[in-house]
Amino acid sequence: MCWTEAPEAMKIVAMAETMPTYYDVLQVERDATPERVRSAYRKLAQKYHPDKLPGNANAVRAMAAINAAYEVLPDAHSRAAHDLWIRRAERTQKQAPAAGGAGHRGPSPLPATHWPWYLLFATLAVALGTVVTAMYLTAVPARAAAYPLVLCPQPTAQAAAPVPCRRRT
Repeated sequence: MCWTEAPEAMKIVAMAETMPTYYDVLQVERDATPERVRSAYRKLAQKYHPDKLPGNANAVRAMAAINAAYEVLPDAHSRAAHDLWIRRAERTQKQAPAAGGAGHRGPSPLPATHWPWYLLFATLAVALGTVVTAMYLTAVPARAAAYPLVLCPQPTAQAAAPVPCRRRT
């Protein structure tokens, strides 16, 4: 690697550590003039155009990002909205370490960072309860012996007197 490539490589590493903005995509300063934005766009578009790098998926993604940045930065209204978004994001990043500092305890609100153990334990509890219930109902004899069956004949039209019920033994 020669020294002329080092600043660009360092800039890309720095972009990965911070929140990338459209200024970072076009590699211009925040107070760059529309002419400077246009020249940076043209330079990057020539470098990363998919026709110059056929079959390169990264070139397609880079060109999409470059086009999106160029749609916003030359327009004064869109650029002001983007600057406001940057200020809010920077303010949020500065407040986040103070809120979650060294005394922060508890699970992370991000579901991708921690396994939801409570779901695993709840599923195991339901499965265990189902198995225990099935085993209990299979092992315990029917309760028919505890409640003797009383057989009562159905009254018929020919019977003059009611027939007494008898217990089954």
